[in-house]
Amino acid sequence: MNLDRQVLAILLGPDVARMRFRFPLLKSQVTIAPQTFYVVAHAIRSGRVIVRPPTDLPAGVAAQYNDVARTRRDRTAVRANTLEVNSASGRLNGAYVVHESLHAAYDLLHTGIDGNAEEASAYVVTALYCRMTGLPRPLWANGPIYGSAAQVADTLITQYQRGDVLIPMVGETEWETLRLAVALDPVYRFTYKGGLRGLFLGEQYTHDG
Repeated sequence: MNLDRQVLAILLGPDVARMRFRFPLLKSQVTIAPQTFYVVAHAIRSGRVIVRPPTDLPAGVAAQYNDVARTRRDRTAVRANTLEVNSASGRLNGAYVVHESLHAAYDLLHTGIDGNAEEASAYVVTALYCRMTGLPRPLWANGPIYGSAAQVADTLITQYQRGDVLIPMVGETEWETLRLAVALDPVYRFTYKGGLRGLFLGEQYTHDG
């Protein structure tokens, strides 16, 4: 199975089909549902989003969505709307695909959301995918971000099991803890809009589709 088909199998698979939650954003809410990921799957099928193996991502970075074009270190170009994925095999790589695909969905849907909330919600879907596929927690829930995302996912799964709300809201305390963990992480803190600039200044990633 080629890389495109592997990514599509994840986005259209049974685990993503179970994902649904809401989180607060200013005086409104953002809803994540299976249809969010189906938008990305359709874009891959139509060629609007392309899937490519990366050649120059930093060590430890398994996947990346490029909302704008970038230039590799060898001066070759990566076009905008490219999902760079090392591998889509295995549960952990599948979680990375879901994470980056949520970034792609926000871009395609022109979602108005600060970069910190965007990153936090991407970690939530990562945690949900790991939980739903039964990946042992020590293999993924390490560090403040993943530990906090796991707590958000636990609260959501508890609500799924009760079945009393079709699209549950994230736990307020768990969500704010996750947002702060993302903002303070060295990867995001000062460099990316997912860090302090997103949390306190509301800076957003490019969402031009």
